[in-house]
Amino acid sequence: MNTATETPATEASATEAANAVSVGESSAASASTGESDVTRPAAPPATEAPANTAPEAPATPAPEAPASADAAASAAPTDEHTRHVSEMFGRMTPWYDLQNRVFSLFLDCWWRRNLVRSVVPGPTGVAIDMAAGTLDVTLALIRRYPGLRVYATDICEPMLRYGVERKMRPGERSRVTAVVADARRMPLPDACADAVTIAFGIRNVRPRMEALREMHRLLVPGGRACILEFAPVSTPLFGPLYHWYLRRVMPRLAGLVSRSTSAYDYFAETIENFPKPDAFSDELREAGFAFVQHIPFTLGVANLHIAVRG
Repeated sequence: MNTATETPATEASATEAANAVSVGESSAASASTGESDVTRPAAPPATEAPANTAPEAPATPAPEAPASADAAASAAPTDEHTRHVSEMFGRMTPWYDLQNRVFSLFLDCWWRRNLVRSVVPGPTGVAIDMAAGTLDVTLALIRRYPGLRVYATDICEPMLRYGVERKMRPGERSRVTAVVADARRMPLPDACADAVTIAFGIRNVRPRMEALREMHRLLVPGGRACILEFAPVSTPLFGPLYHWYLRRVMPRLAGLVSRSTSAYDYFAETIENFPKPDAFSDELREAGFAFVQHIPFTLGVANLHIAVRG
């Protein structure tokens, strides 16, 4: 299927998010005290199920005070793989955006635009951008949808901080909450968002099913998980050429601008080991999504997966 199916608006109230600090509300304090605009929250609180009646006006999250130092420590990655990924991307941060553009021949910008267009704002007025990195998708979301608020979450604090400090316009800070968080254990309540997005991040999560079920938990009924990800390419002629480029050419090019060439060996490995689109669609159904589709881009190099909560 080559077009994203529109889903009906559903009646669900948004629950306020807890233990997170708005970058907009903290910006003045950060300027005077040197504190980061990025929050490392405590574990998610217990919440009640959302009501089934529509609110009088769309609710928006009201971030609370900054988390304590103890809470910040609890947000640190807790397993070896996650720590490795966080540290690796932290080292890549200064060159990350440039490398994405050059190595994809700027196609990544087009792929991300299609991801953002697949989002359908609904009753909560909230989206969650997982693996937000340097905030490319987060900023595209708030610029395309003026009433939307976004939680930008990632396990790599340096990347979030780079996006907040280098790429965000001052007037946008009140609409973005940047939080250091693991996609498998999000510090946000049930049914709090209309959409969850993740661009080129789900293949870094192990076990992946935990993150997919977490997306399902966070969405209101009718909400969308919009997942942009690479996949192995099996097309004759192009497939072998593409994988040769991943394994042989990309790491050498990366070495011209960065010392993190090992990151691109990891990059190729995770792409080659990621499920093909049909198999990943099956995983989304197993996670509880009622409607699943995928849209291939650039001969299947990247795929946009759209999964709707029933």
